[in-house]
Amino acid sequence: MARKNKVLISGWTAAGKTTHARLVAAELGWAYLDMSPVMRELTAVSGSRDWTPEQDDIRRRNRAIDIEADRRMLEMVSSGSSIVVDAWLQPWLYRSASAVRLWLGSSRAARTKKCAVSGLRHHEHLSGRQAAKVIHRKDGFARRQFARLYGVRFDYDPTLFDLHIDNSAYIAETSIAASDAGIRDFQPVLMRRLEALLETGSRR
Repeated sequence: MARKNKVLISGWTAAGKTTHARLVAAELGWAYLDMSPVMRELTAVSGSRDWTPEQDDIRRRNRAIDIEADRRMLEMVSSGSSIVVDAWLQPWLYRSASAVRLWLGSSRAARTKKCAVSGLRHHEHLSGRQAAKVIHRKDGFARRQFARLYGVRFDYDPTLFDLHIDNSAYIAETSIAASDAGIRDFQPVLMRRLEALLETGSRR
């Protein structure tokens, strides 16, 4: 079987999609693609953050934004390039056999810690309750929006994804140091399983 040349990474809010997609792309020497610049352009919301509540409010009022963003992403993913994609819906929208579809799992408790650490990296101090509210809001919006637009039940689907790997145990506490250590420890585990799939094309 020919080697696959796309990796599509999905998962819930703060699962670590962006961090590990970038690392995977760097280790493979492939291009990296994520939805954030496209969404910032279409919503006309600028800033250093990949996501703001304002973006979701705009998307809720104008669903055509998501349709156009997904169209652009699908066009870029469909190019012949070897590419790692950080976008929630691409495993559903890009149906070619050239892709490995990876669901990055993480518990709600672990995602709450990682969300708070993301705030710290931007000099924002979120309590555990505040971080949990951010996750609840983002997850809820995504679930409703994808169901309305595409009839997609957003969650891990074993019939769709080639690999489900969980990183819940890799953040011991809510700190940048603990998060960085977890990222370093988890990435080799992810790469071993992913590279086997890229070579064989079989599910693991």
